[in-house]
Amino acid sequence: MHSTLRTERLVLRPLAAADAEDLFDAYRRPEAMLFMNDAAHTSATETRKMVDGMLDGPGTVWTVRTAEDGPALGFVDYIGNAGVPGMGYFLHPDHWGNGYMSEAVRAALDYGFDKMGLDRVELWISEENRASLRVAERVGFRRRGRMRQKYHQDETGHDKITYGITAEQWRTGRLAGNAQAAYSLAPILAVPDVQGAAEYYCDKLGFTIGFLYGDPPTHGGIHRGEWTSEGAHIQLSLTDQPLPEKPPVGFYVFMGEDVDGLFKEYQAAGVQIEREPTDEPWGMREFAIRDCNGYLLRFGRPS
Repeated sequence: MHSTLRTERLVLRPLAAADAEDLFDAYRRPEAMLFMNDAAHTSATETRKMVDGMLDGPGTVWTVRTAEDGPALGFVDYIGNAGVPGMGYFLHPDHWGNGYMSEAVRAALDYGFDKMGLDRVELWISEENRASLRVAERVGFRRRGRMRQKYHQDETGHDKITYGITAEQWRTGRLAGNAQAAYSLAPILAVPDVQGAAEYYCDKLGFTIGFLYGDPPTHGGIHRGEWTSEGAHIQLSLTDQPLPEKPPVGFYVFMGEDVDGLFKEYQAAGVQIEREPTDEPWGMREFAIRDCNGYLLRFGRPS
């Protein structure tokens, strides 16, 4: 059992089954659930089921209170996934704007780094959730990336911003100037004609040339996305070796909402279609093409 934590104004007590009644008062409020992965609860039974799941799971959860015997106003937690040391937080809307969550998150970070031995902590926050973004930045988290997620109750997906802080940054207060271990992954495709491949990706697939080296080019970089540092990146490198008709590698491009529209664009442009849009059992809607050199590209979004 993890410890009770105390701050200047708050008591963070380990979650208990009896806290469901207090938490239901927050979970029934639509404005509180706008960026959560469930719709507003319509009965305390839903909240009890949620609390039971949290208690049975691998996470570490504290309720947030303003007094020892006061009601649970929300929670802060570690999700318990060893591969992703993620944190979440939630607060009753009647108590927004008081700085409670920043205070609770700081206490949880102290515990996570000092007692749990975490080397870093992540937050995944909906881009539209300005209040949660402000909490993250006020505490000292820094933006690390972006991804797309879709909740079952929503018709469309949401962009999630990944925030992170390391144990060293937290302890020293030096939050800037530390290079990341890795920034992105860009496959290198061996191609017989770098210029031709780059033009194909631009003209047919909507990519942009980042650079071409040599005259004629022997190496180059292309990307698809609004911003230089995000989106799909591919490097092209000249080879004099013959390629198989279907090289035994493929690439996955996570897209936004309009996968079907993109498929129609590619179809109209005469791109070789490998597979039409399909809802896959792993929760993605996907289609696949082959480029001018036979490389497989699969495009998908949460279904």
